[in-house]
Amino acid sequence: MNLRESLRIGWRSIVGHKLRSTLTTLGVIIGIASVITFMILGGAFTADVVGDLDDENEPMMSVVTQTEPDAGTGVMHVQSPIYTESDVDRIESIDGVEWVAPTGSLSPVQLTHGDDSITGGFSAQATNPAPFEEDGLYPLEEGETFSTEDEAIVNLQAARLFDEELSADDEITVTFEDGSTENFAVAGVADVDLGGSSSNPTVYVPLDAHYTVTVETPRDTRERGYPSLLVKTESIEGLDSVQDDVEAYLESDSDAHELKADDHEIVAQTLDDLVEQISGIVDQLTIFIGGIAAISLLVGSIGIANIMIVSVTERTREIGIMKAIGARKRDIVQLFLVESVILGAIGAFFGVAFGIGLGYLLVSWIGWPMAYPLDWIVIAVGVGVGVGVVSGLYPAWRAAKTDPIEALRRE
Repeated sequence: MNLRESLRIGWRSIVGHKLRSTLTTLGVIIGIASVITFMILGGAFTADVVGDLDDENEPMMSVVTQTEPDAGTGVMHVQSPIYTESDVDRIESIDGVEWVAPTGSLSPVQLTHGDDSITGGFSAQATNPAPFEEDGLYPLEEGETFSTEDEAIVNLQAARLFDEELSADDEITVTFEDGSTENFAVAGVADVDLGGSSSNPTVYVPLDAHYTVTVETPRDTRERGYPSLLVKTESIEGLDSVQDDVEAYLESDSDAHELKADDHEIVAQTLDDLVEQISGIVDQLTIFIGGIAAISLLVGSIGIANIMIVSVTERTREIGIMKAIGARKRDIVQLFLVESVILGAIGAFFGVAFGIGLGYLLVSWIGWPMAYPLDWIVIAVGVGVGVGVVSGLYPAWRAAKTDPIEALRRE
């Protein structure tokens, strides 16, 4: 029996049982559609985040401390104040560095403007004016950077916390965990959109006046210690060279190298490094979720195997007649394998179509750029056909072993 004849007979059997064939392929359709949808969402999210970061294209890096949890689920930042004032001065003296902005987290609990108060849901950070100066890292929508200890800058999200949006020259009060309060005049409103940090409403206050955390240095002196640093270079072309110099200093001669815990790692991250890290995390999460969705494919393969076994039972007499007129075991195996592959291919086709359609609708609704996971589409088609082959192996083998004499006796 040639392949064309097997295709004709297999298709006739599928069309002759439309409802059964549809329900059989449903598991494959759902599984592949789910995988494709999740891959589109993951790719679109990555493209959206990476696109925002690439648009910044700033010659800057962030110096942070990282650790890897025991579970091995990726790195996490550690808020450990190990970067001393001496480290800041030494990094500022490296050729190609324009400025260094230490950053220290405070512990606010309430933000007040006039008669309105916001409890929680925002943060306060102490830093120097450099990131907010003209041509700085964070462009000001209005106002100017702070110049006195009783001035502050708010990002757009913090400004929008109140019904009457904050603007330059407004007065705010920040209440901290220890019960102390500080009054500030809003010097400016900044568009802080680097690395997704804009999602958190934040108040920025002068470092020297409001950050008091100190550490004992390896030289037995006490200096202020910061959990992170922002470093801007003089040009984007010199960024890689400066990054190498900063990392070399931090890994050998710095106070931070002596003060960090054994399981912590000091990292100088550029935007490219951050993009790569975010992409890796999103890819891992997407594959994990896609793997869960792929369980539907297992259900689909069981469905195809089940319906093919039923088909063998129903067509026992037909198999007997075919073997009686000269059909070989290979022909019978081919016939049932072709039928199961057709079912798997149909499931793959509609699964890919539904997955792309649903993915497109979701990313359009969210506002992310569409990303077509071409490699996963090819994999999905291959999986659909493979499911058909694997699911049809046992039924085909069972059909080929049918005794033609016993088969002809079946009514």
